[in-house]
Amino acid sequence: MDAIRLTEYLKRKLPNAADLRVLDLKRIPGGSSRETYSFDVEWIEDGERKQRPMIGRRDPTGGLLKSERQREFKVVDTMHRAGMKIPEPLFIELDPSVMDRPFFIMHRMNGRTAAGAMAAAEPEALRAKLADAFISEMAQLHQLDWRALGMDWLGAPKNLTEPARAQTQHWLDLYNQDRMGEAWPIIDAAFAWLKANPVVSDRVAICHGDFRSGNFLFDDSGFITMLDWEMTHLGDPLEDLGWSSMRLWGKDNLAGGLIDREAYYKLYEQKLGASIDRKRLFFYGVLGNAKMAVICLTGIRDFAEARTSDPVMVLLLQAVLPILLEDLAAQLNLVE
Repeated sequence: MDAIRLTEYLKRKLPNAADLRVLDLKRIPGGSSRETYSFDVEWIEDGERKQRPMIGRRDPTGGLLKSERQREFKVVDTMHRAGMKIPEPLFIELDPSVMDRPFFIMHRMNGRTAAGAMAAAEPEALRAKLADAFISEMAQLHQLDWRALGMDWLGAPKNLTEPARAQTQHWLDLYNQDRMGEAWPIIDAAFAWLKANPVVSDRVAICHGDFRSGNFLFDDSGFITMLDWEMTHLGDPLEDLGWSSMRLWGKDNLAGGLIDREAYYKLYEQKLGASIDRKRLFFYGVLGNAKMAVICLTGIRDFAEARTSDPVMVLLLQAVLPILLEDLAAQLNLVE
């Protein structure tokens, strides 16, 4: 993104804004599924000078996930109106000629992220507070009435076995597409087990799809907002719980780098008002590790084929994928 073209675009979107200026435009590191830019917009309207912090999310040339920006924008808009803690969506632009690739713009909320085990470095009292708010937000999402919100366009499962089968097949298809002919016996074994042991959900809920440490903003006072909704779908709510508590996102036995894993599960049960089916949770733990392994392979393939030069992709191969394979091997040994 560049400030001149962004200024012209926003002038068209805000026709009542005079003397509009884009300030402090900068790319935020990370965001391998979208290029993320931070900037402020100043303008005069009705004789009053106004300012608004904004975030721009532009399609990358390559990266970890292949997702559709119009779909994500629609999800964010619905979740914002439903009262979830989520930045307000403002504009979406699908014409690639405007800024080279499609993008959308949201209100920017202040705060910091703590990817994976980094959250464990925060003070214990803050981690406990964050865990409570994080799980509250997850439980609230899973209790939303997706039919009343008109979210059946996400594709409602036909029965309660379909969520497990559909997610397994989705990630298996991507795996076969992006493995580049390489043999990954542990990943093969994981998908074979998942296909042979589909679990039956107790209900269908809105699943964020990437509800984890590193995807929420917080400050020293606590949780602020949930980010990155591009993988949202209708499915088994325990998919989010299993994904968020994977070892990759935490440290030692701290789920998400926040609190003890068993305490984390009990907190979810308390917020939801129902007990967790541990068999289903285990299934989604295996699926989570297999899914993240596929996401790594997608990024590695795009790096190898020069669709992205992001050095994070090299880190995935050297540091992240070995953890996932180790966890999958341990999980599969448990079910032999």
